[in-house]
Amino acid sequence: MTLITSINPMQWVRTFLIFSFLWIGTVFTVNYIVDPFGNREWIVEKKYKPIVHERSEKYNTIFNENTIHQYNCVILGSSRVMSMVPSANDTTKECYNFGVHVANNPEKLFILQEWLKHAPLKTVYIGNELYNMHPWLHPLDLNPNHFTHGSEGNYLSFSTLLMSYKVLKNLLKDQPQVYFETDGSIRFYPEEQLIRKGTFDHSYKHFKQISQEAVEGNFIQHPFTYEAKALEPLKKMKMLCDQHHVRLVAFITPTYYEAQIKMQSHPSLNAASQKFRKDLVNIFGNVYDFDVNTSENREPANFYDPVHYRPEIGNLMINRAEDKNSYGILFSAQKRPNSF
Repeated sequence: MTLITSINPMQWVRTFLIFSFLWIGTVFTVNYIVDPFGNREWIVEKKYKPIVHERSEKYNTIFNENTIHQYNCVILGSSRVMSMVPSANDTTKECYNFGVHVANNPEKLFILQEWLKHAPLKTVYIGNELYNMHPWLHPLDLNPNHFTHGSEGNYLSFSTLLMSYKVLKNLLKDQPQVYFETDGSIRFYPEEQLIRKGTFDHSYKHFKQISQEAVEGNFIQHPFTYEAKALEPLKKMKMLCDQHHVRLVAFITPTYYEAQIKMQSHPSLNAASQKFRKDLVNIFGNVYDFDVNTSENREPANFYDPVHYRPEIGNLMINRAEDKNSYGILFSAQKRPNSF
């Protein structure tokens, strides 16, 4: 004989609501306290919070969390500008580093436009590299959703909960990650640990090899042609800065010297590099070229890899724009680039 228990529908509703509220409350509490995409360090330090979706993370930090009013200056560019640490230099204390991985020129323009809709700017630093002109990297494409549609700041999101779990696991296993500082600059924590221990391979032989591999992989195996249309967003950025009376500091990011030598060994790439410099001068008037033969760029200890330099180099770049050193070369309409 089967015993059938009659359950009041209201009890089902009550039970469902109780469990739903408990689940929602738990998800919100864990995400809010761990803050996997944010700067709160109540339980977990920033060094355990890996970079996941840098575009939407930075967009959320500046525009959705309304921290934009803390800054009157922004650094725009790819990951090659991320080691410029604004908070470490008195000149850029009120600057935010909005560099994102493989940022193209339309994305730089998008961020500048968004910023000026919300707040004024005094200074804009724009990092440039020949890579921005490479058709292989879709230099004309822009998808604003990559910036505006992240789950950062949504503490009820299950994807945020998954990140909270990963962050807590990193904490328990004491596995520091590459992460963003509060000012938007990048912190290569694991690499810096190895450097301090003396186990990071900073040998000339190693850096020569990876420099050659980087040029071959990025410009030869994926043949480079010069996409001139990729310059149009830069022209619009210059116009915007002029209209809003914003000081604009345009520069070419540094690479390790062996990478420069490899680029020069290919006549077509060498010619493209020279054209790129001249085009930038035509657009901006003044351009700081840090991708040149200097003692700093010949020292492997100043780099993590051929295109990502350490904060010491980033600080030299900021100071050069204030005429505090002689790092790099300043090209202008009067002094146009004609050779390396």
